Amino acid sequence: MNENTSMTVTTADQSLLAEFSGGAAGDVEMMIGIGLVKDSDAVFFQYMGEEQTKALMLDSGKPLTRLANVTLTGISIAEDVGEFKSTKLNLYLQSSQGRVIMLTSGLATIWSQCVLTALQGLYANGGLTDAFTLDTWKGNSKMRPCFAAIRQGREKVSDQLMYDALRDARADRDTAKIDQLRA
Repeated sequence: MNENTSMTVTTADQSLLAEFSGGAAGDVEMMIGIGLVKDSDAVFFQYMGEEQTKALMLDSGKPLTRLANVTLTGISIAEDVGEFKSTKLNLYLQSSQGRVIMLTSGLATIWSQCVLTALQGLYANGGLTDAFTLDTWKGNSKMRPCFAAIRQGREKVSDQLMYDALRDARADRDTAKIDQLRA
């Protein structure tokens, strides 16, 4: 997948964006990569085949950063993906209208670690099957990593012990420990 190719979202895709950001219905499924184009303000990019992606933008011209009222329908780890043989975290989310999308990101990314920490918090609170909102944003550092948070209602959900363990393992550059914590 060429990470430097992006386009704006077409009108046909707007119904799906409206649904996941709180709006209408339709019958579309898509695979979405996280933070594929570092110099773009967009965080979500729809895969359009082998060589192309397009930034998911709202009608206002701002990037889509929130997937509202979604439920987790699946999670998987895919190994040896693409040209660089990456390991990917795949999240399957369903809208209130029953549409399923797959979000994919490198397993070792900050975004994946944020999501896993939040999902662990949902699990600990018994809310893994309940609807939630997934927020994603880009950081300000040179590499512009993507971050994520999950909210149920107004409450941010996380597992502080897992967060602290991952932070410490990253600080020590202990990749074996990071992999063990994500497993």
